[in-house]
Amino acid sequence: MQTETLEVTGLRTETLEAIGRKAQQAGKTIGEYVRGVIETEVASDQTFVQILEPIRRSFDESGLTEAELDDLIETAREEVWQAKQAK
Repeated sequence: MQTETLEVTGLRTETLEAIGRKAQQAGKTIGEYVRGVIETEVASDQTFVQILEPIRRSFDESGLTEAELDDLIETAREEVWQAKQAK
């Protein structure tokens, strides 16, 4: 996937500080946080079908059956639950 760089100028100091706080709360760098905000905003203009299309394509290409995917998700969910219970 090709990526591009975007430079934003003219933001108030308070806005930059708020972005920094939000990024830190999310456990992300400022760049990661802002990229996520932008991508979420742009994705909101897409239909649900458009958003899911790459996931569906990847699933089709994986060769997994729906039952195998269900088992994989259930196993992962159970592992996470067990790990949380162990804490």
